[in-house]
Amino acid sequence: MKGTIRNIAYILLLPAMTFTSCIRDEIEDCSPLQINIAVKDKNYFNVDNVEAEQRKDDNLAFREYVPTLYYVLRDLNTGDVVEESGVFEVKGDKQILPIDLCPCIPHGRYVLTVWGGMSNLDAISEDGLSLDLNPNSMEGEDIYMTNDTILYDAWHNNQTVEMERTKGKLIIEKKWECLLEGINGSRKEINGIYDNVNNAFKYTSITDVLATHLWEPEQNIITKTVLSPSLKENGTKLHLDFINASDPSSPLLTPKDVKITMKRNELTVLRYVWDCEKQGFIIYALLNNSWTIISQMDIEEE
Repeated sequence: MKGTIRNIAYILLLPAMTFTSCIRDEIEDCSPLQINIAVKDKNYFNVDNVEAEQRKDDNLAFREYVPTLYYVLRDLNTGDVVEESGVFEVKGDKQILPIDLCPCIPHGRYVLTVWGGMSNLDAISEDGLSLDLNPNSMEGEDIYMTNDTILYDAWHNNQTVEMERTKGKLIIEKKWECLLEGINGSRKEINGIYDNVNNAFKYTSITDVLATHLWEPEQNIITKTVLSPSLKENGTKLHLDFINASDPSSPLLTPKDVKITMKRNELTVLRYVWDCEKQGFIIYALLNNSWTIISQMDIEEE
């Protein structure tokens, strides 16, 4: 009788044993690995406190936040590249972007690195694990990144990762009524920000960035520059020239340099107000949700 019960139990367990022993290399009908990519930083952390930056709806299509992607999948143990894409344009209206990887990928542990927002691979290192945030000392692009360890086996074949913004944004508002005629642009020199970021979100190297903005004549001007984080608090120097587009190398007015702090996924906001009576700039910074004067020295005329 005991032998009969034992045989019946063995027969009942066979289907479960067959299912749980699914080996990706041997059984073709195992589910292929699928990665779902979402956007975590849809808005800057302090966007609700900045009038000059409009909040994006949290329910837009993925491509409205991150228009392009590039990914590389590596074996966790060997570091070998298992699958790699080129830069491709995100299409469609899905909020979460599914990526179906090759069904030939065996079970195992992998590292997935995804970069987003770039127009090509020029700024990305050859191994795909780091990126130049400010190529050729220019502003560069609004880059996103995610890096995750992926476990792929019979029970784990669908995973979601979230992309985060690597840079911040500098917003400068200019307000004047009686400023010197002929000014229709500004030129920024930003000193002391990080130059590179890797797939562990570690920032390295130091760089300077040059950015020029031109505008049509009007009283209130707003310029925006995407920049990597500062090396330390108040560790970035901003030099600003007001120029005429016909001769940008000869600044018409140069306010005093100021120290600022750039942070990842945050807005740094300054306001330059021209004092008609004193003929100089009062410079404000939006700190802790209120405007604080950081400089009201006389200007230097070139």
